[in-house]
Amino acid sequence: MNKISRPVRLEYTNIVKTYGKGKNTKAILNDISLSLKGGECTLITGKNGCGKSTLLRIMGGLLKPDSGLINTGLHNLNWNKYRKALGNDVMYFYQEPYMFDGTVRQNLTYALDKKQNKDIIDNALKWAELEHRSDTQAKCLSGGERQRVALAQAWIKQPAVLLLDEPTANMDTEHRLRTETFLSTFIDSGTALYIASHDPNHFHRIMNHRLLIEDGYVSEFEELKATNTVNDQNDDTLLNDSLLQSNKNVTLFPNNKSTNFSSQDNK
Repeated sequence: MNKISRPVRLEYTNIVKTYGKGKNTKAILNDISLSLKGGECTLITGKNGCGKSTLLRIMGGLLKPDSGLINTGLHNLNWNKYRKALGNDVMYFYQEPYMFDGTVRQNLTYALDKKQNKDIIDNALKWAELEHRSDTQAKCLSGGERQRVALAQAWIKQPAVLLLDEPTANMDTEHRLRTETFLSTFIDSGTALYIASHDPNHFHRIMNHRLLIEDGYVSEFEELKATNTVNDQNDDTLLNDSLLQSNKNVTLFPNNKSTNFSSQDNK
């Protein structure tokens, strides 16, 4: 897997998300602030229903926050344009990865772009230890094998950001450690990882930071090991070039400029 040429950095400030109306309104996330940087892995922990998945979905552009600032380096973007920009370089993994009809090999072809040679699929199968499953119907795989198919798709796409929701749920220790080894490949390449897990003791081999969400707030933040070194190339902007290719009208601006989604429409 190649190095990410210009790793992404995103900053999220005062993120709020509520559900319900009137007296039934509940704040799932209340004034959450965090950052995302290439070559680092952050573990989000907390009880079921605390907002871990909600936070990941907001970070991935899948769910609009009620309010907050997101520093992307892209100027004057409303929520939909922000979401579209992120979609090119961000991959979100659900707890149970979706498999299309067809074989494992066919599922991997969906991750190819027009410029990639199909030979890369063989390399991805080998990397994910799925060569013996290449002609198996993907929907017949075990949960752990489906997760490896999803990781192989990510290996092909080489995203700047991976957001993973309980990626090792229901795995035994052997398969969980194997998954951690696969994920370390992405960290070494400069990909930013955010992992949601209810178990704070998992992923200790690869995580740089751990944060605990309680009652809508980040109640604990812990730095766990030295940050992986990534070449920033003295870049004054926050997003890598590939995020800009499909947004010709986007204007870059220096750090510390943010988009306030509480005042943006949905156009």
